[in-house]
Amino acid sequence: MASFLKHLPVVSGLTLLSRVAGLARDAALAHILGAQWVMDAYSMAFRLPNLLRQLLGEGALTAAFIPVFTRYLEKEGRQAASRFMSLLIVLLVTTLAAVTLVADGALLALRYLTEPASKWHLIFGLSAVLFPFGIMVCLVALLQAALACRRHFALPALAPVLLNLFIIAGAVTAGILLAGDTISQVYLIAVFILLAGLVEIAVQVPAMRWTGLVFRPAWDLKDAGVRRVLELLGPVIVAVGVVQLNVFMDSLIANLLSPSEGGGETFRLGPWELAYPMRIGAASVLYYGPLIYQFPLGVFGIALATVVFPVLAQYAARQDLVGMARTASHALRLTVFIGVPAGLGIILVCDPLVRLVFNHGKFAQSPEAVARTVWVASLFSLGLWSYQANHILTRAFYAMEQITTPRRIAMLSAGLNFACNLTLVWPMAEGGLALSTVISALFQTAALAWILQQRCTHLEWRAIGASAARTVLAAAIMGAAAWAAIWQALPRLMPDGRPLYGAQLAAGVVLGGAVFIAAARLMKMSELRDLLARGRGEAPPGPPPAPSPAESPAPAASGGRPLEKDGPAR
Repeated sequence: MASFLKHLPVVSGLTLLSRVAGLARDAALAHILGAQWVMDAYSMAFRLPNLLRQLLGEGALTAAFIPVFTRYLEKEGRQAASRFMSLLIVLLVTTLAAVTLVADGALLALRYLTEPASKWHLIFGLSAVLFPFGIMVCLVALLQAALACRRHFALPALAPVLLNLFIIAGAVTAGILLAGDTISQVYLIAVFILLAGLVEIAVQVPAMRWTGLVFRPAWDLKDAGVRRVLELLGPVIVAVGVVQLNVFMDSLIANLLSPSEGGGETFRLGPWELAYPMRIGAASVLYYGPLIYQFPLGVFGIALATVVFPVLAQYAARQDLVGMARTASHALRLTVFIGVPAGLGIILVCDPLVRLVFNHGKFAQSPEAVARTVWVASLFSLGLWSYQANHILTRAFYAMEQITTPRRIAMLSAGLNFACNLTLVWPMAEGGLALSTVISALFQTAALAWILQQRCTHLEWRAIGASAARTVLAAAIMGAAAWAAIWQALPRLMPDGRPLYGAQLAAGVVLGGAVFIAAARLMKMSELRDLLARGRGEAPPGPPPAPSPAESPAPAASGGRPLEKDGPAR
């Protein structure tokens, strides 16, 4: 356990810094762009390079790269691993550059074919400017994955902070230099995003040198490691891609099924004329709402998955099924321990948080923007623990190079999400899109957990279940205390306004956190002890970490059957 928990404070701390900067970033965007059609266009355009990042950079490519790269480090050393990394970097940049040229040509052609004053004209133009950012951010993610395998997390985790700071700088500059011209403002923000991508790459260079990894440009498609990554990449792209496609489709549906500025309130579908189920700003709300639940998801869920994946891959490379199952079980217990109270806490403080962070400038000019954002964010937060668990479960399969199962489950989940989208959007507007995401995530968690139990019989489900039951009880106690303070006591003591919202947010975080920790301590929950021990730099109790390569030169099948591959054979 210590082999991955010891890195968690560093990654979580820097991710916390990134999320705080992210809230400042989105406060700046809300002030400059509001929750109207220009923000709808920006949120859609920014999802394109983000789709590449999540699909390749932080998704399929990373999942295919880490097990193979770990095997190079374990068996052939840093020089061979550096050569393999260099081959993939050249291949990645070359391929994405070609894709970007084609995509930008298509986007500019579509922009030419649309009305200059329309929302889609702006979407296509912004997308063409932002698409090259996908090359930079995917390269950064690949470098971050290599550094994670060398147990270096500090500088890689700093990269998102830089992006947020550049967007803030772009918004502030746009507000000063281009006041009143919202279209020019959003294009200037896009330029700052491109500059941020270049700086993010530069930040990784010193860390590469410190960890002994060297980039030397090379091209060899016949290399065994590259071929293995390409074999894994296709199925993993499908697995990760359908999940990310869900997010992209939500934004697309929000733009298609909401009216444009100055347009009518109905649209034609064949012989029928139907009312739009959503109003202007739906895509903006779907941009702002998830940012709230992504705060704890990134600070803990993604951070935990980041540090545990290389350890799972290391156990898999050594054929140590027991060690891998023990690590995955521990990570799942920690995931539920944080995810359940965090999700409930977001629902309790969501309204004052939105009013404090977003409700100013052009955002405040949009009627019902606060209520719509709170509605979406609260629904998304219902599945917070499940989103975190899916990151752990999926990485457990990827560590074993079992890629077919996550792909199939992801495809079924995507189909369920799309069906729920088209069903729930009519009675619930954008809230239906959020609830659809929760339903599909819960299905994915249940399916992955059940199948992993069949493949990896050493998972500690009894301990996970007992921990989850105690966590729910502690969260319920926390919720009751926080609700009484936030919605009963404080509104009677203070007049409505920003001081009240600040007090409600502080009470929810401080009081809620204190009550949950007290309840967990009374129940003697080991998850709290482990996290607090790591916060103090101590080693948590539990089984010792896996031996280092120097201590264990040959892979050992320590208990259980050898790991099976459901993907292509090596």
